[in-house]
Amino acid sequence: MKKLNLGLCLCLMPLVTGSVLAASPTLAATIASSQARVNIGNFSHHPFDVNAITNTNTHTIATQGNVTADANAEAVFPFNPSLPEKPAFNTSLSQASGAGLGYFGLAQSHAALIGYDFVVEGNNNFSFDFQAFLDLNTSIDDSSFEHANADGGVSLQLYDTTDSNNWLLLDTFSLDGRLATLGNRDFLDYYKTNSITFDPSKTSFESSFGVTKESAKASVVGKYSRHFDRFTSLTLIEAKGNQVTVKAKVPEPSSLMGLLLFGLGGISYGLKKKN
Repeated sequence: MKKLNLGLCLCLMPLVTGSVLAASPTLAATIASSQARVNIGNFSHHPFDVNAITNTNTHTIATQGNVTADANAEAVFPFNPSLPEKPAFNTSLSQASGAGLGYFGLAQSHAALIGYDFVVEGNNNFSFDFQAFLDLNTSIDDSSFEHANADGGVSLQLYDTTDSNNWLLLDTFSLDGRLATLGNRDFLDYYKTNSITFDPSKTSFESSFGVTKESAKASVVGKYSRHFDRFTSLTLIEAKGNQVTVKAKVPEPSSLMGLLLFGLGGISYGLKKKN
């Protein structure tokens, strides 16, 4: 009877050991970052007024592990007609990381630049140069219970605000990207109207989409130029947003695992009693 007991235990041991390991993963890690920057300068006309806006938000919860989330944003639109022009710029960065079996981290950052009332006389060109940069990264160790997402976007919009009560969108440029370790929603793309041109030698788009480690990076050097036949007042709005999330949740042990452990306990008890 002792031989029967030993043989049964040896037969069942690999099944039990494998199931326990599957339900108890080691401390793994997730990382996500989203960063954007825009420079605008060499304006053909000066704005009447300017504004720079920033906003950030973070949120973390850790039940079985640790998590951090950071968000930073800066925006500067220098304007002094009596001094040489300085480029306007803004930058935003969201990043988060976590390790353990149960946590959630969120980071959001936003920045915007607004130039009000660029006055363009009839039969004149309005123009400016710009640089846009977007960088997204995610990394996880175990796709069965870890997730990391990174989103980012940059937008340039020029409005005809001659009638302050009726703004008309004239031209736009957008640069957007997303990395999502869960599913197939990854992308990196842009859109522009004809008044915007890129410098091909200084513009690049790179992406690497996968399961545990992904990246998307874009660098654009461009110029805006448009001719106006009549007196026009223009307003330029540049805005960007970056968001990342990291989370981990280990699935609860299945009912099959509970039934197996219960059955093994009964078998062990029965064998001991019979011995």
